[in-house]
Amino acid sequence: MSSVTSICNIALSNIGKKLISDINEQSTEAKTCKLHFDLVRDTMLQGYEWEFAKSIVDLAEVASARPERWERTYTRPTNCLKPIRIVPEVFVSDDIEVSYAATEGFIFCNQSPAKLEFIRRFEDPSRLPPLFQDALSWALAAKIAIPLTSDQSTRKDAYQIAASTLEAAKVADANENYTTWADNSALIDARG
Repeated sequence: MSSVTSICNIALSNIGKKLISDINEQSTEAKTCKLHFDLVRDTMLQGYEWEFAKSIVDLAEVASARPERWERTYTRPTNCLKPIRIVPEVFVSDDIEVSYAATEGFIFCNQSPAKLEFIRRFEDPSRLPPLFQDALSWALAAKIAIPLTSDQSTRKDAYQIAASTLEAAKVADANENYTTWADNSALIDARG
């Protein structure tokens, strides 16, 4: 079972550093991993529309903050790293887009009620796919290489491997879903 500590240990081993027993220990390695782990994970999640990290939620409406442009204002979910789209009230096809703006902790749009599809923060590393965990360990290794080794070559190597493992994780994630045009055709279903 994966944990923050186990992913950090893989990152540390990737750059030839001493392993840790716990992310909260007082070693330099643990402190450095803890300093960077959440940001590296969230940056990787935010940088791509991962199928495993997608979620849809009903948005909670609040008083309109921008009535000159948007009819509705909603609270942005606290675990939302990247808004993808406002789900149309009546789903006809994936081509229907509802305009929105995401800023200052709010989602603005002209639809009510509104559902948001978004990339969510994953705080349980055991639920992350193995290829994403591998890419995360290499991205973390690239981030902690200079503070722990002061070696530009080690950092450069870790960065290059991080980029290639990230691409492999993206390909695997993209292949997780299979749909055909008939699966999504509400118009055909409506005809009976």
